[in-house]
Amino acid sequence: MDYRINATATLLEGMLRVVYAWQDELSKTMSAREVQNAVRVPVPVAQGWSIDDYRRSIDLMMKVWERWTPWIAPPVLIGLGSVCRRHLTDPRHGLFAILEGLEGHLPAGASVHCFGVKGQALSRVKMYPWVKSVDSMAADYSARVKARQAGISNTIAHRAAEMNRWMAAASRRAAPATGDQFRLGFNH
Repeated sequence: MDYRINATATLLEGMLRVVYAWQDELSKTMSAREVQNAVRVPVPVAQGWSIDDYRRSIDLMMKVWERWTPWIAPPVLIGLGSVCRRHLTDPRHGLFAILEGLEGHLPAGASVHCFGVKGQALSRVKMYPWVKSVDSMAADYSARVKARQAGISNTIAHRAAEMNRWMAAASRRAAPATGDQFRLGFNH
């Protein structure tokens, strides 16, 4: 895991160098707004397996990011590397333990996008106000399994129907519901 965390920080440094170089070159013939729209700063991604891994990854990411200040503002969105291959409630590796362990460890004003969130987690993930978005390949995986079991081709139409089914269920889970206990946020 150390290699992956270190490599992610190194790749972020490389990407920021490339974006800076391109923006610097384009600024010779374009307005600042045109440059920013043409070549965007990447969304940084934190990697890990345990809470400590993700925290270390965020710390390294911010060391890299801060070297590029004031050219870039602090990140407002941070990707949370794939959380799909874990039990949701494991006290050390589970999605909920990771999210709770990162609360207060994110840069001020930053939110997260979680890669690979299980559909059944959405009813709880929606309670974290700093989780702004999620994605999942569950629908595509389900489509492949169902097609194989039914002995049919996994066509685009089959995959789209499975995606629609999954999205309908996910939307119900993510929608506010009676009895939801949203987490309180306090302004300092």
